[in-house]
Amino acid sequence: MPESFLHKNTSVNERSFTSEKRMKLYRNIRTLYTPFGRTAVRGHAMNAIQSVHHAAILVRDDGTIEFAGSENLSPAPLLDKERGIGNGKKSEQDIERIDCRGLVALPGFVDSHTHCVFAGERSLEFVLRAEGRSYREIAAMGGGIRKSVQQVRTATLEEIISYSRPFVQRALQFGTTTMEIKSGYGLSTNEEAKLLEAAKQLGGETPMEIVRTFLGAHAIPHDVPQASYVTEIVEHQLPALHTNAEFCDVFMDEGYFTRDETLRICSAATTLGMKIRLHADELAETRGAETAVDLGAFSADHLLKVSDKGIRALASSKRTVATLLPITALSLRAPYAPARALVEAGCAVAIATDCNPGSAMSENMQLVVSLAVIGMQMTPTEALTAATLNGAAALDRAESHGSLERNKVADFVLYDIPRLEYLSYHIASSDVVSVIKRGTIVAGETL
Repeated sequence: MPESFLHKNTSVNERSFTSEKRMKLYRNIRTLYTPFGRTAVRGHAMNAIQSVHHAAILVRDDGTIEFAGSENLSPAPLLDKERGIGNGKKSEQDIERIDCRGLVALPGFVDSHTHCVFAGERSLEFVLRAEGRSYREIAAMGGGIRKSVQQVRTATLEEIISYSRPFVQRALQFGTTTMEIKSGYGLSTNEEAKLLEAAKQLGGETPMEIVRTFLGAHAIPHDVPQASYVTEIVEHQLPALHTNAEFCDVFMDEGYFTRDETLRICSAATTLGMKIRLHADELAETRGAETAVDLGAFSADHLLKVSDKGIRALASSKRTVATLLPITALSLRAPYAPARALVEAGCAVAIATDCNPGSAMSENMQLVVSLAVIGMQMTPTEALTAATLNGAAALDRAESHGSLERNKVADFVLYDIPRLEYLSYHIASSDVVSVIKRGTIVAGETL
């Protein structure tokens, strides 16, 4: 076990613990499971999950982890002694001890691909797919992304927030503590701004940590020539909105944006200081994975149709994470992305919900973990890494999120499960007891 996973064998006096706020010790954890590291984990190393029985997590007053490991090695008693606490003495600086009742602790999920701000459902399209209609056929009938665009354009900011809030809240209850949210249902500067503002406000009014992505290049408005719309994105939308989002994404696929258009949009975005993500090889193999790697994108997402060459490109990249969205494949009745081939090739793989009103109406990362194991033949340990640390890497947050180790944010979830494997085994349900964000219980039971 890496030395840094446990508390280092140094005196407590080597650190200052003079804050007036109280630290928190989450103790009596039956087993703590976590990936380990500050970068994406690749290939078979995704199975390297640390497990500690009779564990504890000591959280600093700033919401970061001081210690995560065996309770017997916790520095909390030394801290009490240093502060003159004990033998009946009390202090406002005392460590708050929280009994986790023998529950299992896992890192909070990092859902690194969602479209979780929108203004209406599209359940009739769900029926059309059941009747055999394809994604592109439904789009040609006036459904798909353009249907959601119509709904957003007729909704106020407040209505979008009100409609989207329950999805964010339920995601939190299912164990997600960090969520990426894309725009993309506006397709104009003002409407994309409205969606990004909705995502910002949801992050402010809920405990969910939200990372915003600009996706003006999600589809082509029905009344605008494609070339003109690409120019609008580059010359108007990006200059106006680049400070409203951390990432820029493009739906590079057959019937949507070409490789050349994608390169043009992403070049403009990076010039403005934005990071890149890419919808890649979902509907057809269009060299999306290779393009993501060429662009230095943080993730290439979907990959249902990725080629062997695309897999090799992803395996060679030191940055680009292959983000797989199994709920979308399930909903579209499409073959799952080749997770096994990606792992065997040495790629960094993440999994996410793709929560959206058309092809993935679910905010449940626990279901994603089950589908990763059942449908994509990932191991439960690979799936945990993909849903946490590698999801954080896809959002450029592996340094601070995605695992339970010293100096990372204290985002974790307590489950009433016997072991890690039970998480994917118990399908389409939830065994979450409490969700902790930055050291504070924000959903589920108060311990």
